[in-house]
Amino acid sequence: MKKFIILYAILLSSIVGFAQPLPDEKGKTPAIEFSYFPHPQYTFVWRNWSVVDKEKIAQILGTSVKNVEELATSMGLSKMQSIEKEWATKQGYITIVRRNWHLLPYDQIMQLLGMSREELRFHLIEDDFLFDKLGKMKPYCEPLRYEEPTLAMQERAKQIAKEIKGLGKNPFVTKESRFEFMREFETVKGSFSPQQDGGNSFDLKIVYPYFATYGDALLDKDMTTYPEEMFRRLAEVGVNGIWIHTVLRTLVEPDDMGFPGDSRAAERIEGLQRLVERAAKYGVRVFLYMNEPRGMSPEWFESKPERKEYGGYEMKGLRSFCPSNPEVLNWLTRSLESVFTQVKGLGGIFTITASENFTTCTSRYKYYKNCPHCANKSYAKLQADVNAAMERGVHKANRDAEVIVWDWKWPDDECKEIIENLPKGCRYMSVSEWSMPINRGGVESKINEYSMSVVGPGSRAVRNWNYAKDAGLKCMAKVQVNSTWEMSVTPSIPVLDIVAQHAENLSKEGVDGVFLSWSLGGYPTENLKLFQSFDGKMTASEAVDKLAREEYGERVGALVREAWRECSSTYTEYPFNISSIYNGPHHIGPSNIFYVVPTNYRATMVGIPYDHYDRWRSIYPIEVWCSQLEKCAAGFEKGVTLLEKAYKVAKGEEKKRVWEQLNRAKAIFIHLKSSAVQGCFFEARNLYLKEKDSAKRAEYKATMRKACEQELQLIKDMLPVLSDDSKIAYESSNHYFYLPCDLGEAYLSVLYALRWIEE
Repeated sequence: MKKFIILYAILLSSIVGFAQPLPDEKGKTPAIEFSYFPHPQYTFVWRNWSVVDKEKIAQILGTSVKNVEELATSMGLSKMQSIEKEWATKQGYITIVRRNWHLLPYDQIMQLLGMSREELRFHLIEDDFLFDKLGKMKPYCEPLRYEEPTLAMQERAKQIAKEIKGLGKNPFVTKESRFEFMREFETVKGSFSPQQDGGNSFDLKIVYPYFATYGDALLDKDMTTYPEEMFRRLAEVGVNGIWIHTVLRTLVEPDDMGFPGDSRAAERIEGLQRLVERAAKYGVRVFLYMNEPRGMSPEWFESKPERKEYGGYEMKGLRSFCPSNPEVLNWLTRSLESVFTQVKGLGGIFTITASENFTTCTSRYKYYKNCPHCANKSYAKLQADVNAAMERGVHKANRDAEVIVWDWKWPDDECKEIIENLPKGCRYMSVSEWSMPINRGGVESKINEYSMSVVGPGSRAVRNWNYAKDAGLKCMAKVQVNSTWEMSVTPSIPVLDIVAQHAENLSKEGVDGVFLSWSLGGYPTENLKLFQSFDGKMTASEAVDKLAREEYGERVGALVREAWRECSSTYTEYPFNISSIYNGPHHIGPSNIFYVVPTNYRATMVGIPYDHYDRWRSIYPIEVWCSQLEKCAAGFEKGVTLLEKAYKVAKGEEKKRVWEQLNRAKAIFIHLKSSAVQGCFFEARNLYLKEKDSAKRAEYKATMRKACEQELQLIKDMLPVLSDDSKIAYESSNHYFYLPCDLGEAYLSVLYALRWIEE
């Protein structure tokens, strides 16, 4: 009988993919122990009390709801829960995964989310590099089961309840419920009349909508995360295009040539048509992100004789599609022709062909010669061929649709030839700030992208735009205008002088359109509105002056204008490096844990910074990195003071808008300051643990003690900011970076660190 069960399981797994492994499923790296809690079951209850109902928590622990309630209330949490419905949707699950990553094995995470193995695997791999954001590894966790609390556990829980009173009464009950910002878009709140650009420099202004689902959104018949009010408000600030993430094979049926397709393609096409029609009501066009054709497993290429010829070389368990094979290019053409024929009014596409997902052989420049078919061919010609194949498909179906070709990761010495070989019906796009030289704290480097702290354009973009103009192509600039990975915690960064100067420079450069955000930065704000102001006549300073008066009136506007100037003036000191902005603690700010024992975990890409400050500081000495953050924080602190004055004198609708600016400036100040404090703490901790000299150890203890005291205050200051505005700490491809209860946990960890220092 046992043998039969094993054979049946093998057969079942081969049919339905039951045994398809999850990323690092057999990983053995020990999970972190959070010693300030009495037991992992207490950590689990604390972290999930705000996001998962108590019945599900009890189910995971294998105990009664009564026992779960006792664990919660013993730590000072309210017996009553208030769980927003969005936690069970595509808007919240990433937050739940991240907070349980070191607590639960995969099976219990699936049970907690109500996801199948296949669903979780898809999300980890396809949802904007989610597994990378979690560290490219799964900590080993034993299944978590309820244990009867010992006397020691009970005593520590009581102590937690006392400690948390330092944050005030009911510190985790928020003034505005999480996801409340989505509900403000549920109904259309105003009329819409098409705006005339009136000679505006930029004919195309594209963003990614603030809370749009990054994954497979087109199967949602109601298009919940693309509400009409979002399009109306984006149109009000001058946006006339949005982009969405798609995978081409999910939009087409499998074909006779053996290329991939999807049985639900027709449903997605219907969803895309609904989205296009909804956006068109407000003069907004829809663009598809094309990073194609996505690589497939070697087994897929071997499964049919004709598929063997389509494949290139292998990398990390995938095989590329070979652009030297005409049938691969033909598939791109006919697939896009099919999509644009079926979806009437679709705005166009933008392409990334040398980076992101593993697609064709040329998507990795260093390795394309590993393909025997591509090895002796021109890289530039192959790249141009891939883009031309997509352009043919789009324009066969719709001559008015746009094809935007982005040079992201093209080798510098190949750019000219690629551009010269592109079809004349394309627009060429480059990251504006790329290659800009900077000196921050005496450390010289160059920008690549995602910087708002530097004003472009840089030499690479200007050179390539000139190549494109010579080739008869329109040009676009990719910029970040609202927020960026330098500071992703707020819908916008109030550095409007910097934004305006960048817009003026691009206008003078003769750029035709602007791509205003990646997955973050698509909230309708003043920052976006600035790009309507430039017609080659108005200066940056004049544009910001005018905007302040229009939005806030003369008296209040003068104070807001001065606040923007203060924030802008020191933001140019931001210690930019791509490693810093990806891996630093600024995304989660004062919710990061003060670890007294080194975790030995690497900081992850816009995910979990841990205590890995060497990745935070990147090219900067730690003292320089901290000092630069302090300089930035000082400007935002001055901005906060000015906005507080503006708030006092503002009235009516003005008051609400000033309050939003004030709250964002406070959040950014706290996150900058907290990041510097954390850097000081962990550097002193590491030195202390290595040091033998008692006098020096005393110095390091004093540094740690000061950092702890500063962080406790920053946590207290951040709680009301987070409570008052549900937009703070939310980003579409990461969901909520942290919640009020996470600030509470950080508070406990800092108190624990203080005891450790003294003992």
